[in-house]
Parts: sequence; structure tokens; C-alpha cells
Amino acid sequence: MSVLAKAAGVFKSVDYEVFGRVQGVCFRMYTEDEARKLGVVGWVKNTRQGTVTGQVQGPEDKVNAISHNISAIGWILHHCWCHWRHVGGA
Repeated sequence: MSVLAKAAGVFKSVDYEVFGRVQGVCFRMYTEDEARKLGVVGWVKNTRQGTVTGQVQGPEDKVNAISHNISAIGWILHHCWCHWRHVGGA
């Protein structure tokens, strides 16, 4: 790992899909707001199967934080569950 990479920290990218009542309840808007607050990037969209899918990229600690937040708020408000798949990272 280069000195620059070490200084920048470890970056992480994860795909996710949220199952349950996640469409029509502002779940995507919540996810986008959380991403902006934490400084991570990615995308989120509704699927034809009634789930929400997306990808989050950024510093490992911030990706872990939004992963926790999305999973927790989904379960608390809508009894949703989230499947996370690690995509890559340094």
C-alpha cells in the first residue's frame, strides 16, 4: 500500500438490497440524506420486485456507519431487513 493510500485510509464499497416495506415510505430519501451527512457516495433505487437496492462507497468507517444506520432504521420503522455484499476495497 502506498503512503498516499495509507494517509487516505481504507476505502470500502458495498452493494445492498433492502427487503420489506421500503417503497413509498421515503426510504431512498433517508438513505441519500444519511450518505450526504456521512460523506459517502453511491446510488440507491427502487426495484420492480418491491425492494430498494444500492451501493455505498467511501472510507471504511463511514460505510460501516451508514450500513448500520440503514439496517437499524429499516428494522425499527418498517421491519425491513438488509442484505449487504462486500464489493471491494484496499
